[in-house]
Amino acid sequence: MPAKHVSARRKNLHILAGIVAEGTVITDTRKQKFFVEREFARGGFGRIYSAHQINGHKYSKKESLVIKVEPCANGPLFTEITVFQRILKMEMLQEWIQKKKLDHLGLPPFISSGIFEHNKESLRFLIMPKYGESLESFRKRSGGKLEKKLALKIAIQCANCLSYMQEQNYVHSDIKADNILCGSSKNFANCVLVDFGLAKMAKNNIDKPDKKKAHNGTLLFTSIDAHRGCDPSFRADLEILLYNLMYWITGSLPWTDSLHSSDEVLFNVFFF
Repeated sequence: MPAKHVSARRKNLHILAGIVAEGTVITDTRKQKFFVEREFARGGFGRIYSAHQINGHKYSKKESLVIKVEPCANGPLFTEITVFQRILKMEMLQEWIQKKKLDHLGLPPFISSGIFEHNKESLRFLIMPKYGESLESFRKRSGGKLEKKLALKIAIQCANCLSYMQEQNYVHSDIKADNILCGSSKNFANCVLVDFGLAKMAKNNIDKPDKKKAHNGTLLFTSIDAHRGCDPSFRADLEILLYNLMYWITGSLPWTDSLHSSDEVLFNVFFF
């Protein structure tokens, strides 16, 4: 039976956004108009809708976009929008692809963001292209494991994403199958790494543990640095990716049965 993923994010006072009715039109500061379609998922304290652009061509097809919506008072989506605006602009991604001579870089390009009023509530929104199912969904349908060849291919694509982010001085901090989406509707030959709610600019990698920050991230894949409360780092991202790769291939990790205790997980990880 696949292990339950346990999040170790600290409790907060964030609230869930109100429902945005299907058919609502959102206009950004550049006068781009987006048609809100069905709500198909929730992420943390936000709602996620399918959408399409009304006055554009590339994303005019129904369900070609995703709109993530959160109350303005919440912080996670603001963090993610900042990452998109700083390092995920289309021209930046294309330039890096050409520089590295790649066919694909699995990071979503920034489309739009902003704030709008709906039913007397101020809501923050982020718009990105819509992709296929999550790798976690595919893994579960595949009996809890991935073929080694596919797992390695996906891990290499994720490593390319982390390499790009590192050059921009950013770390992801939450790599997992739930945050990896199918780049097409058919398979994972091209995949996309999403969810930058825990992404941060890397500091000087000073090894200063802080117990108040300990165990942040998804507990099953948390790095030793994160367990100790150190600032996110490039080495931690690679460590998290390695744990994921092992999990995809084998269906478990040595500390899978210890998820009831973050300290016990750290003990098992440290002596792994």
